[in-house]
Amino acid sequence: MAQEIIYANTTKFEVGASSPSRKRDISTTIIVTLLTLLLLLLATSLIAMALLYSQKEKKLQEIEGVMEKIRTSLFLSNISLSPAEASESVQLLQNISEAFYKIQTHLGNVSASKTAIQNRHRELLAFLSAGWKFYNGSVYFLSQKAKPWQEAEDTCRAQGTHLVSITSKEEMEYLVREARNQPFWIGLSDQNTEGVWTWVDGTKYNEKLSFWGQGQPDNWHGAPQHEEDCVHFTKHWNDVSCTYNYKWFCKKVFS
Repeated sequence: MAQEIIYANTTKFEVGASSPSRKRDISTTIIVTLLTLLLLLLATSLIAMALLYSQKEKKLQEIEGVMEKIRTSLFLSNISLSPAEASESVQLLQNISEAFYKIQTHLGNVSASKTAIQNRHRELLAFLSAGWKFYNGSVYFLSQKAKPWQEAEDTCRAQGTHLVSITSKEEMEYLVREARNQPFWIGLSDQNTEGVWTWVDGTKYNEKLSFWGQGQPDNWHGAPQHEEDCVHFTKHWNDVSCTYNYKWFCKKVFS
């Protein structure tokens, strides 16, 4: 039985008593045809990647099947191909294989990116559904209660965010409009080192993009128990004791 199977496979490449040259021509034609089919499938997979991610696995399986057929054909036709022709065919298959695996990797990356974007959108919708306000790539929570600075920050952290950091004039103007002349905590303090201002969310403090009121910051009381290490604002920033009770803004960046 095994001999019959081998005979059935090999007869695809035998044509009666044809000359060796004709055998090589037929073998080469078969290989070229299979390679052309593979290239068409590769092109189709690129289009499918852009249009329908869910079909990528099926398309990759089709390409793998064709590649396996080409490997089998090359093995069976090595008898009739010259060494130079066989080497050229193997090299071509290797190049196409490398291209295939690059596409396969890229498809996986695209799929992962799509999943990350979907998760990000779901997270954004959850914040908006909870009453957060969207502005320029970020969402903001405006509290209705008043708490000391650290308690306000802890409340933000419980929601996966921090007290607001301010990085542009436009953002400051937006927050002033939302505050409506009421004092609000922001995530700026020098509690760790006096005079060294840091944003609690890790944003780098830029003195050129600061909005201090006239004469601020002044650490007005001076005594350790009254040091003004935390910042609130109505229209401009002002350093005050972190123990005071103010409303606050939380911020989550989505851009």
